[in-house]
Amino acid sequence: MSRLSLTLLGAFQASLDGEPITGFESAMVRALLAYLAVESDRPHRRESLAALLWPEQPEGVARNRLRHALSSLRKTIGDRDAVPPFLLVTRETVQFNCASDCWLDVHAFRTMIEAGRGLDEAVSLYRGSFLEGFSVRGSPTFEDWALLVRERLGRQAAAMLQRLVEESAGRGEHQRACKYAWRWVELEPWQEEAHQQLMRVLALSDQRTTALAQYEVCRKTLQQEFGVEPSERTVRLYEHIRVGTLAPDSSLASYPDIAVQQPGLEG
Repeated sequence: MSRLSLTLLGAFQASLDGEPITGFESAMVRALLAYLAVESDRPHRRESLAALLWPEQPEGVARNRLRHALSSLRKTIGDRDAVPPFLLVTRETVQFNCASDCWLDVHAFRTMIEAGRGLDEAVSLYRGSFLEGFSVRGSPTFEDWALLVRERLGRQAAAMLQRLVEESAGRGEHQRACKYAWRWVELEPWQEEAHQQLMRVLALSDQRTTALAQYEVCRKTLQQEFGVEPSERTVRLYEHIRVGTLAPDSSLASYPDIAVQQPGLEG
């Protein structure tokens, strides 16, 4: 039995029995595999797949190209020799066979998120945004679909990292919280709360200078992205870190009132 593994979080990667698959005829063939694997909950009519991948082509031309791409895909992944096959193919429909010996990082990631378990592993699975750096020319409908999936998975990853930061900090595991907070900022550099959490856990892990420097990163990012200054909460957090009054059990929601001024970086 052959095992097909697909990695779509980050750059597209496919392997068969642990060996990388490098013989894909085109980006369109890889796109077809990615779409079928992610949308495996139902069969897809051939005309719908043709319209997804070749929306600007006449229907007959698009159907012929789909037929060729599907034949190429089945050959590349060894579908005809797999028992059970990776693809369920009829004259009218095509569906990815979840009962085959296959593994997809997107499905594994979603399962862990929904179950609320194995979140450390889920973090490691999220190597990058969905189909990072991958595109197909002449298929805006596929690109729109990929963008929606990318945004949805990105939101799930950010929410997961936020939860891990808060839970780790709540247990006093500040170094661990820093790891998740760095990843959250990397994933969503425009998200002010991610910077706030990173500043807080850095300070609580005795990395005060780095925490203060992160304020400047936050300020510059917000200015470049939105043309705004950090919120009063971020400034207040900065001031507590600067003067050494950040309480170990503090949250982002409340701090003792202190004089707030737009800071300059101090170590």
